[in-house]
Amino acid sequence: MCRIIKSHIDSTDLRKTLSTYPTGVLVVTATGLDKQPRGMTINSLVSISLDPPLLGWCLDLNAASFADFAHCRFFSLSVLNLRQAALAKRFATRGLDKFSGLDCRPGPEGGEDAPLLITDACAWISCKLYRFVPLGDHLMLVGEVLHVEMGDAQPLVFAAGRFTRLDAEQQVA
Repeated sequence: MCRIIKSHIDSTDLRKTLSTYPTGVLVVTATGLDKQPRGMTINSLVSISLDPPLLGWCLDLNAASFADFAHCRFFSLSVLNLRQAALAKRFATRGLDKFSGLDCRPGPEGGEDAPLLITDACAWISCKLYRFVPLGDHLMLVGEVLHVEMGDAQPLVFAAGRFTRLDAEQQVA
C-alpha cells in the first residue's frame, strides 16, 4: 500500500536546489489561435519514449501564451546555441514581438500550422501533439517527434541561475 507523505517544501529552496542541475535552453514555438507565431524559452524538455518517439515539456498555467500552446496541434523546438543567450532572454520576456527581425523558417511538418524554427540554433525538433497531461501548476505537452535535425554549434546551458557552456574538455561517456 502506498502512503502520500506531505511536507512543506519552500518553492524558493526547491528552485535553488534544482538550479544545480544543468539544463539545455530551447525556444518552443507554435501557431497561435490568431494564426500568428508564438514562442517561449523553456528548459524542461524530457525524453519520454523512443518507440514511438515522444518528448515532453511543461507549460506554466499562468504563461501569457498558455491558450495558444494549450490548443496547438504542432510545436517545434529550437535548441539554442552558445551565442543565443540574448535570444533566450527575449523569448522569456512577456509582451515583446519576439519574432521581429528574427531569422526563422517553418518546420517541415504541419502545413500552414507549421511552427517556426530558429535558423541559427544547434538542433531542431518538430512534433505533433500527442497528449496533454495536467501536472500541478503546469500542463505537460507531449509531442510525437516528426523530424529532427542537428547543426554543429555548441549548445547553450543554464545552471545556477545563469547561462553557461559545456566544458570543451569534457570526457566522453
